[in-house]
Amino acid sequence: MQIFETMTMKTNETHVRKMWNPVAVVLLSLLVLTGVCGVPVESWGREKLSLDKAVSEALERNPDILIARGEARQSSNNVNIGNAGLLPRVDLVGSVNYQDRDEAAQNGLTEYTSSAASLQASYTLFDGFGNIYTFKKLKSEGRKGRLQARNTIENIILSVSEAYYNLADAIEQVAVAEESLAISDDRLKRARLRSEYGQANALEVLSASVDANADSVSWKQAVLGRENARRSLNLLLDRPVKSEYDVETEVLFDKSLNEDEILEAAKKSYSSYLITLEAVKQAEYGVAIARSDFFPQLGVEASYGYSKTLEGFNAGMNDPSGSLAAALTLSYNIFNGFQSSIKSQNARIELRNKKLLEQKTVAELEKQVADTWQSYRNSLDILEFQKKNLESAELNFRRSKELFVLGQLTTTTFREAQRNLIDARKSIASAAYDAKILEQRLQRFAGRLVGEENDQ
Repeated sequence: MQIFETMTMKTNETHVRKMWNPVAVVLLSLLVLTGVCGVPVESWGREKLSLDKAVSEALERNPDILIARGEARQSSNNVNIGNAGLLPRVDLVGSVNYQDRDEAAQNGLTEYTSSAASLQASYTLFDGFGNIYTFKKLKSEGRKGRLQARNTIENIILSVSEAYYNLADAIEQVAVAEESLAISDDRLKRARLRSEYGQANALEVLSASVDANADSVSWKQAVLGRENARRSLNLLLDRPVKSEYDVETEVLFDKSLNEDEILEAAKKSYSSYLITLEAVKQAEYGVAIARSDFFPQLGVEASYGYSKTLEGFNAGMNDPSGSLAAALTLSYNIFNGFQSSIKSQNARIELRNKKLLEQKTVAELEKQVADTWQSYRNSLDILEFQKKNLESAELNFRRSKELFVLGQLTTTTFREAQRNLIDARKSIASAAYDAKILEQRLQRFAGRLVGEENDQ
């Protein structure tokens, strides 16, 4: 028997020497790198997509963001003094009038044609400052339009961040599922080998097979979740739906965050709250505009034109006579069916409602910041607990595996140790990404999610 073992060893050594060629060296190197670095072969050379790059792509290509920017430009275009009535109106007027009468007119003609052309201008000098407050309201609407666009952009960027970390979580879940499947496959191979030598019964093999199949199903579900998460991110980035890339799975937390500072910054920078403040300003301008109806209106008109009357049907303007006219008009409304009073009352009601809405928005903002902050701190605490739990689960699994290999541990106990390890790995990955998503929401409250250059 010893001679046979020696011959076998020599034969194996000779076979290894024959196989030791450059191709084998390359393949072995690849296997070592894969095992040491934990990088799947199929991911080599694939694009590495960072969160910053994903955000940049969304800012450049996301349809909702592009639409929001277009709407913001529309709001800016409406901020014009002409829309507020602060510019004069100029009209070019022309007319041709043909007359055929039975009796002669004052000019002594019975058939004649009168032609005229004039340039007319009108301007409101005073209307109770209504046009001035209308322009201020237009500027407020322009700011509100830009804030609404920024709010939309922040929503999309937050969705991109959540989709990015959901994909990172899904990738981690696939890795954990692969680890669980590898453990179950190894257990199944051992059970079959033990069964061949009569050291295990059919029930042990069947139990190992059932667990391996269950882990295979879990792995398939994890892969499906990963691909769904990738497609969701691709949609937000306006990428091809089947675009492939890797994402960064390591997360770092901002330890400088402070609840009071975030709330203070939110009242200055949170776009949703600032939109409410602009609505209050617009209501204040609306009251001033309604009040202008109770003031007199002063306007000026001027015109310069040419006219000519010719006998018969003749629309010519040979040697026309010119004329210049100017007028200053003052009008004051005495009664218009209480329209001005009703308009003023409704404007004051609107202002009161907007101020109540502002108070409500402040309370909601304080609650949202407090809720998100507490959830964030709670997630960080849970993450620390999960790290300690993972250490215990890893130690328990290593000891359980040693005993199981020696035949001193039941399959049920070993499977329980395996489940505890896998659950701990899944939980710690999810806890880290959940906390990071909450941190992104806090950054949004503070107005740090989108830079000022992207507000337009």
